[in-house]
Amino acid sequence: MKILIVYYTQTGRTKKISEAIASSLINHDVDFIRFELMGKFSERFKMSGSIRMGDYSLIEKELNSLSSAEFDLVIIGMPTHGGPPPKIFNEIVVQMGDLNGKKAIVFNTARITGRNTTDLMAAKLTEAGANVIGKKRFRGLFRLGISDAVRFGNEIDQNL
Repeated sequence: MKILIVYYTQTGRTKKISEAIASSLINHDVDFIRFELMGKFSERFKMSGSIRMGDYSLIEKELNSLSSAEFDLVIIGMPTHGGPPPKIFNEIVVQMGDLNGKKAIVFNTARITGRNTTDLMAAKLTEAGANVIGKKRFRGLFRLGISDAVRFGNEIDQNL
């Protein structure tokens, strides 16, 4: 099975969870599309502000490369800074193309918040025609549960 993992990260937390999930998908062909903000904290903060305002010029190349066509499953991960996922999530869903009948899994990373984020993400993907088969919130104030992400990946691997 071909799996695409798409994630957006500002601090690297969502990247770590994505990689831990992927490490467990040993029976499948896994590709990544990464939306990573690089540089010093002040630079990343400025870039994230532009993205929050809907300016995707910094990540235009990655957005244009999005397509779910050749994949059997799409896993999307987002950080949480409050309740809803970042606006970039909506743009990612649009750029994925035809999601009718496509299997999807969503996850979010959060320090404290994010209780309803995966529900909102799943609803958006369902609205776009995807079949959401899983969702998970990874929460930790200082450390995320990488072992939880590996277990989640194992569950995905075994249930596909």
